[in-house]
Amino acid sequence: MKKNLQLLAYLAKGHPEASITVLIKLCYLADLISLKRFKKKISTFEYIRYYFGPFDPEVYGDLESLVKDGVLIATPEYTQKGAEAIIYHFNETKDLNIKDISKEDKVILDELLESVRGYGAKTLTEITYNTKPMKALGATLGGNENLGKELNLTTA
Repeated sequence: MKKNLQLLAYLAKGHPEASITVLIKLCYLADLISLKRFKKKISTFEYIRYYFGPFDPEVYGDLESLVKDGVLIATPEYTQKGAEAIIYHFNETKDLNIKDISKEDKVILDELLESVRGYGAKTLTEITYNTKPMKALGATLGGNENLGKELNLTTA
């Protein structure tokens, strides 16, 4: 299983409302933290400025693959805020294979998951809009400034 799949499975296991929005925002924040600390990203996602913040369409295929392989279970649910979303749950009957996630990566992921415990998609989206790469594009929540432009994570 490639590293992005391992990352998504790990984050889905650690977050109770792991929607696609939550997962991609967590990947983005983890990559920003890793770049700052260790000068390298955890994932291979290439983030663009999208309607709801940083996004890489590759995440669709990765999540589909994880569901197809039975690693994640996709369930339509209502979030704490009452919005309906597909929530990805780790299938506890599977082994969590994270052989490509280093100890350094795991520390970042665990710290991130702990610091955003209880945050849903809306709050995580607001957080990502306040990061330097998003601000560098002049992106505003609800706006369409520089839509589709690649985010330069090294500006963080």
